[in-house]
Amino acid sequence: MRHLIKELTLVFVFLVPLCLSGKTSDSTNVAANHINKSELNGSCDRKVKLADAYIHLKQYNKALALLQKAEDCCKYRSELSQVKYLIGEVYRYQDKPAKAMEQFNSLYEASLEDADTLGIIRARYGLGNYYYSIQNFQKSISYYHRALNSLYQYTDVALKARVLLALSKLYMEKGDFADSRSYAQKTLELINHIDDRSLKAECFEVFSQLYDNLGDYKSAFFYKNKSMMLRDSVNYEQLIVVLSRLENKEASQGEKKAIAILKRENISLNTDWLREKNRGSLFLVTSVLLFVFTVILLLLFRSKLKVSKALKSKNLELQKLNATKDKFFSIIAHDLKSPFNSLMGFSEMLSLHVETKSHADIMEFSKVIHNSTRKLYSLVETLLQWSRTQLGTTEYKPVKLDVKFVSANIISILKINAEEKDIVISLQIDENLMAWADKDLYSAVLRNLITNAIKFSRVGSVINVSSQIKHDNVIISVSDSGVGISKENMEKIFRVDANPTTEGTFKEKGTGLGLVLCKEFVEINKGTIWVESELEKGSTFKFTVPLLKNND
Repeated sequence: MRHLIKELTLVFVFLVPLCLSGKTSDSTNVAANHINKSELNGSCDRKVKLADAYIHLKQYNKALALLQKAEDCCKYRSELSQVKYLIGEVYRYQDKPAKAMEQFNSLYEASLEDADTLGIIRARYGLGNYYYSIQNFQKSISYYHRALNSLYQYTDVALKARVLLALSKLYMEKGDFADSRSYAQKTLELINHIDDRSLKAECFEVFSQLYDNLGDYKSAFFYKNKSMMLRDSVNYEQLIVVLSRLENKEASQGEKKAIAILKRENISLNTDWLREKNRGSLFLVTSVLLFVFTVILLLLFRSKLKVSKALKSKNLELQKLNATKDKFFSIIAHDLKSPFNSLMGFSEMLSLHVETKSHADIMEFSKVIHNSTRKLYSLVETLLQWSRTQLGTTEYKPVKLDVKFVSANIISILKINAEEKDIVISLQIDENLMAWADKDLYSAVLRNLITNAIKFSRVGSVINVSSQIKHDNVIISVSDSGVGISKENMEKIFRVDANPTTEGTFKEKGTGLGLVLCKEFVEINKGTIWVESELEKGSTFKFTVPLLKNND
């Protein structure tokens, strides 16, 4: 029972983020995508579909057991050849080359004997995949072309597209990018006429890798995002298949009890989410009322012409102090929220799985929690020290600033946040690049921009932090390939009176003051800040700090 609940919990943990954000990690290229579902029927169809889902979850033993059972209930030879082919592919993914080759050869001989053209094509395609996996490209190309020649006499568009795509990947592996692009283009032309999202995702992934090799990184990111979006929906469907199977009439009482536990946990999660949403709504209403009240007060003050100038001056000074205090506490909340979430997440995982984890795994979790706590304490200490200088106005204390060293420290603090989405933060700043700026203000700006990039980036993407020198300034860029910003919001994000807020890809929430604070701090640091963005393609935030001169 404990192992069953653990398995269901793992499926549920993957399913909830998919429902909330629509994002997940990249899928592996699995043979399950090759299923021609229209050929299968009845019990055989159910077994193959469930095997398909287990292969997506990399549970190859369960997939293999289901496929072997499906062999006994196949009614047509086309079904049997499909199942035998999939068994060979599963053996290949299990790193059992001898069994895989034996399975494909057996399928080939049986198909020749039965004059099963489709079975022969599948066997040749499987052997091509086998030789490709062991780097025997010459034999792999031979089998792919033999399968392709037979396909001209057989109208299986999806299988033909897969053979073409396999040739594209093979030629790319050999460094022949011209032939690789040619076969990829032929694949794309074919799949536009069929409804196979898995195949389209795989084709877009090949285009992404191809453009990456050619140095066209913009196109590479474009096709990578398209591939990820399609793969997410395919993985979501496979998880639904597993849960549906466990919820059908064949499920045991223990399985149904485990499912009920998961549903109660889901209801609890939804309740917590609604509670947080209500708190956000209350905060918004309160802010609006405070704003309206402030406007009314200002109108009353202006109407009272007999109030002395001294009193007005004191009142304005008090308002400025309150605004500084509010912004200061907002930046603290903005910076500390994400690290605390990471710390809570790791500790929760440790508490939930402490009985099933090995001593080494527990030690590793403990180290991560300790490092997170230490870095979090360092961040809090820095912010508290900085707060002592913020009693009236933000102080400006420029120093000789090692840009790469300070930036690397900030990235190390935010690394845990990024790893939760499988995001890589790439630092591309030259060594010994020196600026003349306030270290605390610079750190606060960069920390906010990277946190926002993580918030709006998709799973498995890359965030680039780079620099360049222009005239007497250092330009720092933070680029992501996330959801992007509309032109309307680009005109408002740095304004305190507009200040639009948007949820992240994992439904993360923020105060909406981060970019307003960034603009203020950058200007105090004698710089400027701006953004370049396009919806669904990502954003690049840039800001400047003065370059260190010889006489500084």
